[in-house]
Amino acid sequence: MKKNVLVIALLFALSIVNAQNIQNIGVSFTQTLYPKKTLPANIKNYAVTVTTPYLKDDSTFRKIAEDKYQADLKNYPNVIAEAKKKFNEVEMVNHNVKVEEAKERYKLESEQFNKMSTLERLALIDKKPVLQYPPKPVYYDPPVPRLESINVSDIIIYNPETLAKNYIKLSGFGDGNDGLQIKIDFKGFEYVEPAASLVNVENYNPQTKEKFYTKQTQFVTKYRHPTMLQVSIDGKNLSSGIFQGTSEFQSKATSSKPTRLYIERQEIESIMSRINQYLNDQYGYVTVTRYANVYTVKNRKGEYDDIEKARDFAISGYKNYTQHQEDAVKDLANAIAIWEKIMTEVNYDDSKARIDEKVGTVILKNIIFACIITNEFEKANKYLTDFKSLRLSYDDKQFADNYEKMAAELKSRFDGK
Repeated sequence: MKKNVLVIALLFALSIVNAQNIQNIGVSFTQTLYPKKTLPANIKNYAVTVTTPYLKDDSTFRKIAEDKYQADLKNYPNVIAEAKKKFNEVEMVNHNVKVEEAKERYKLESEQFNKMSTLERLALIDKKPVLQYPPKPVYYDPPVPRLESINVSDIIIYNPETLAKNYIKLSGFGDGNDGLQIKIDFKGFEYVEPAASLVNVENYNPQTKEKFYTKQTQFVTKYRHPTMLQVSIDGKNLSSGIFQGTSEFQSKATSSKPTRLYIERQEIESIMSRINQYLNDQYGYVTVTRYANVYTVKNRKGEYDDIEKARDFAISGYKNYTQHQEDAVKDLANAIAIWEKIMTEVNYDDSKARIDEKVGTVILKNIIFACIITNEFEKANKYLTDFKSLRLSYDDKQFADNYEKMAAELKSRFDGK
């Protein structure tokens, strides 16, 4: 029994050592993707024209304010004359009437007071009638006209040139009217007032570690902003029509009632960003960051000199890929050749083999990624097929799925260049 335990323990220890033999060196680099639709070689520039139903700037409002200010200044003497006339004909007349009324009231009160006996007058001496005139009005000129401030918070203003410049940037191309012509035309925002409803919202109590639900008002807003996109060269359309997703109503759920202006502004900027992504995907030379995992084996006593040599070629290739792609591809080709030779001796069923299942699996990963990056897609697909026939972990299956998709996309771009 003890012997069996020792054998099992030894096998477990060997498996750990073997697992520790596999090492992973990460290298990041950038790759410039070919466009899905390659343009003629003489097309080096692009120009964007944006049309919107919105005001270009606040000059219209400024002009209204300025015109009103100038008209008020011109009319100011008339305002003063009218104010003086009103003062003299209304306020002063009213004042004079009140003065006469005060005199009349004083006269009547004095006559009544004088008719009293001496004792009565003495008793009311503190209440003896007094002539009180109303305060005389003072004339002030009306305020001098001033330029009114402009409040544009409740309107949408977009400068088409600024929209184009800020949002549309075609990678690999310069600015100019002698190349690709891009026209974006916003047709008008359609909006359905938010509909309110009560919904159950999931909450979590960290003390009791239990979920509970509360009622919350939710507002669902529907909207759309149909937008035309036209791409052409020398008057010939490459594509033209309503941009994808802009003709259908979208829904937005919020916990508070949104304003139309807020959603409209968001949608304009979202559409511009999506168009930019689409244009670059179709015609641009987009640069993406890649991360290469170079798998190697700990080299004891020179047993894995060949894997170490391939590793050095691969790391050199990935490090130089961004700036010196031609040299990098040569290094990666050398690495692939060594890895392929190594794979001729793989034995997936013998854990004692120099190139056993674990080593063979990671070497295949190295080959697959390097073949994709160097545009050797047929070879990459061959090794992906071999890879998928192995006993794979969940992570390995994810690797296969991800790089099958990557290979298909890059091959499509490469074939269309």
